[in-house]
Amino acid sequence: MDKPFPIRIRTFLVPLAGVALYYSVQVLAILPVVLIIPRTDDISSHVGLHIFFVALLMGMFLSIWLFAARRSVLPTIRRERLSVRKSLTILPIAMTMLALASFYMILIALIAKYIPQIDELLKNYTDRSTLNTQSGYDTILYYVSVGVLIPVIEEIVFRGIILGEFLSTMRPAVAVIMSSLVFGGMHLQPIQIGYACMCGLILGFVYLYSNSIFLSIGIHCVFNIIGGVLQDVFSDNKPLLLIFFAIEVFFIAFGVISFLFLKKGYRNKVIREG
Repeated sequence: MDKPFPIRIRTFLVPLAGVALYYSVQVLAILPVVLIIPRTDDISSHVGLHIFFVALLMGMFLSIWLFAARRSVLPTIRRERLSVRKSLTILPIAMTMLALASFYMILIALIAKYIPQIDELLKNYTDRSTLNTQSGYDTILYYVSVGVLIPVIEEIVFRGIILGEFLSTMRPAVAVIMSSLVFGGMHLQPIQIGYACMCGLILGFVYLYSNSIFLSIGIHCVFNIIGGVLQDVFSDNKPLLLIFFAIEVFFIAFGVISFLFLKKGYRNKVIREG
């Protein structure tokens, strides 16, 4: 395995640039939404259109960044081709992440009963997470963006570029922890930071162990499609949501086995390469 370089200025500039780009695009994407929607419409009711433009602009600026820094940044993104066995770990690990996120939210809900500040933060998170759209196309754009486009972009930025930079200057475990803190902190909403850090930690180790951005992208997409899209579609069907949760819990054992399989492959590779 490659030995890390000493920590350098770009070790701090790369994550700052990634987060700055992420939030700059969030603001910039408001402009095309304002130009497209009728003046009488509330922009908050066009979440899907906004997040779609966020994905498009982020993809455009990200492509420019990767092209301009193709000799320094692009090589840090690990793109090993996935084997069939590694591909089979996508669903179990994604479902395990969903189960852990569900347990986290249950714990927060219990704590909120006794701490008013946490209860207020939880209500704020629930309000922000509720999809408020005025049209079918806006809802479709939201689902496509949340389920596919945003996961791909976030993985390239936070695992491929930011974690890639950390791995080139730090010990692997430290690099993954640092990247998960950046990923979690980027979400800003206090309730969301907790499970975002946890997911960032799992995705970071998956990326490290598999040596492939494609695996972390696959897991992130499945996580968002099931946990974001499907659970929103069936939000009024409580029995079905309970079935989703039961399936998530059922997959935990398979998720742990899948994670250990990736870890074993990584260790064997480290031994072979000295």
